[in-house]
Amino acid sequence: TAMETPNWETAKTTTPSPHHPIGAKGVGESATVGAPAAIANAVVDALAHLGVRHIDIPITPWKVQKILKEKGAAE
Repeated sequence: TAMETPNWETAKTTTPSPHHPIGAKGVGESATVGAPAAIANAVVDALAHLGVRHIDIPITPWKVQKILKEKGAAE
């Protein structure tokens, strides 16, 4: 719970990025990294009974259909 969270101190440092003209850095992108991997794992899990162990992103309906046809599981 929130009451069990340890206390911590925050600090602000300024370290501009040398790779951007105004020194800007991204801060919100980390939340988007996990979703594609989670979806890919879910698709692989759903196809595991067919022997599928890997699928490349982007996962499209056509890619899944191709896998199903190759495995003899598509109509």
